[in-house]
Amino acid sequence: MLHVMTNTKGGTGKSNTAITLACILAAKEKAFKIIELDDTNNSLKYANSDFLNGENSKSLKLKNKGEAISDMLFDLMEDQNIEYIIDIGGGNDTFEILDAIKSIEVEKTYYIPLLKIKKYMQNAEDTFNYIDDPDNTIFVLNQYANLEDLKDEFLYFFGDEKKGVKKVSNYFKNNNFIAVPYSNYVQIAEDEEMTLFDLASISANLPEAEARKIFFEKAEGNRTEFFKMMTRYWNSQEAVKVLDEIVENFWNL
Repeated sequence: MLHVMTNTKGGTGKSNTAITLACILAAKEKAFKIIELDDTNNSLKYANSDFLNGENSKSLKLKNKGEAISDMLFDLMEDQNIEYIIDIGGGNDTFEILDAIKSIEVEKTYYIPLLKIKKYMQNAEDTFNYIDDPDNTIFVLNQYANLEDLKDEFLYFFGDEKKGVKKVSNYFKNNNFIAVPYSNYVQIAEDEEMTLFDLASISANLPEAEARKIFFEKAEGNRTEFFKMMTRYWNSQEAVKVLDEIVENFWNL
């Protein structure tokens, strides 16, 4: 299975969506690989990540697209059960890479991330038209604050007759989108050079009572160090809640 993150507009959350999907697959204990093609960014640098490493993640410049696609084809031929994520940076080469991906005869889903800002949504429509595979293309409503307020937050995606607001595109429908929440715990994890999944893993299988004992021993009488370890653990507990929400709702909205 090939998951393609794309939008001709940069800064809409392609990498965020790619890493979120990788976290979901890891939570579901599925094998995956992720590759980023971007000249201006390397979103896969997580020095303290246990699940994003040189074996299952790679970041390349757009000029190396041939190498990236060759690697992807090899991996998909070697293991047809692998979930492969490709994150395409916005730019002039986007369409060329999409053309190459379209020709690959494997099951694929295209994800087009977009933000709440109206002017960015036109790029999402243009990308959708170029892909020209509506049955396998999904819009990603990126960084929502509250799932219950999703239609208000993404007003120009859904439209609202009472407010006199039309949806930006007729391609925006209630059955062709998923949503990714904004969470400070994603940033907290990144501050420690890890992903949300890595942060959540700290407490996922470690009861707090046991954690306190372990951290007390490691702190060796240092209150400040003990507090740092407990704070990290409490952040991990909150990260578990965020990850659970993402896993539960990503494909089921």
